[in-house]
Amino acid sequence: MNKRLWLTASYVGYFLIGLISVVLSPSLPFMIKDFSISLGTAGAVFTAQAGGLFFGVLIGGILADILGKKPLIVLGCLVLGLTMAAIAATSSWYLALLFFVLNGIAGGFLNTLLNIIVVEVSGTRQGAAMNALHGIYGLGSLIGPVAVGLVLTWQFGWRLAFYGSAVLWILYLLFVLSLSSPDTEKKAAAAGIKEIPVRSFLFHPVFLLLFLVSFIYNGSATSLVGWINTHLNEMQFSAILGSSMVTIFYIGLTLGRFLCGYFSDRVGFSLTILVCSLGSLLFYPLGIYFSQPVLISIGVFLSGFFFSGLFPTALAYANRLFPSSTGTITGTLSTAMSLGAMIIPWLVGLLADGAGFQAGLSLGYALLFILAAAAIRLYVLEKKKTGSSIPQETVRSLSEQ
Repeated sequence: MNKRLWLTASYVGYFLIGLISVVLSPSLPFMIKDFSISLGTAGAVFTAQAGGLFFGVLIGGILADILGKKPLIVLGCLVLGLTMAAIAATSSWYLALLFFVLNGIAGGFLNTLLNIIVVEVSGTRQGAAMNALHGIYGLGSLIGPVAVGLVLTWQFGWRLAFYGSAVLWILYLLFVLSLSSPDTEKKAAAAGIKEIPVRSFLFHPVFLLLFLVSFIYNGSATSLVGWINTHLNEMQFSAILGSSMVTIFYIGLTLGRFLCGYFSDRVGFSLTILVCSLGSLLFYPLGIYFSQPVLISIGVFLSGFFFSGLFPTALAYANRLFPSSTGTITGTLSTAMSLGAMIIPWLVGLLADGAGFQAGLSLGYALLFILAAAAIRLYVLEKKKTGSSIPQETVRSLSEQ
């Protein structure tokens, strides 16, 4: 019963993360006016929040393995609620930036810990559970802009959107407090899996490939979503078309994750990652090299669709391979994803500044060839060791390397 409650709590929490993560973007123009700051000064908010998130996911998993999960989840929810309220209440931009850093750290904690819990309570259906979890995040990301847009359209102001977010986190905190601890005994020995020491997993070939998959996936996906609006604006398309591309991408991402959740445990993790990698390699060019709106929309939708299963399936694969180090594993792969989002879109922007957006976004596309090569290598390793694509057999063979 406790497992089922924590699975539900994780899904609700991840929905809230998706819902509330979009509050900043539509609120930013109003914040710029209220704080009387320049565009350059306002841009620091993204660095502040991303830096906090990076630190949070980097240490969240490690602390979870040491201290337990529920205390960190409670702390994360409390800090998220307090910082959202503090941002709404402050009249100082520099204090707001500090609160965004703390908000990012707490968000990193919660993001990592909810992934860990789903991995640990989902048993043999980790692929389905992880893809469902991230699909629910996509649903929140689709609903959030509409909710914030209504608040702003009805002239309630951006501060109400932040106060409302704070209330949601406090309500979720109360729900979490009502649950018993989610920490469970490690199952590696019982499952017949030879556990690999934490100190050595970073050098394990499968884990290194999964780290690369996480890094490239989020870097290329964030580059497409982050720059497609500006790219289309430079091509003289309407602002409505540009802004709709983000929605189209997340619709594809959400649908893809639920579909991958159905198939990943059945066909195998490495095959799922391979199909998603090849699909993104095939359709990514439609979004960046063509000028017809229909082709661009198809490319963006199908890129999101095929990107969808990469990170959730990589998490499920790695955690099944290293079942006694779920916190550290999840935190490390989340760090890889954060690094991809911090580095690759920035490099795309630098290239676009000098040679145009097609050249800049070509970096994200070029990396997809490396992603496909890593996916092929994962699949070959699995077939070589087991002659089967069944994930559990893969784990037992690869963990003995």
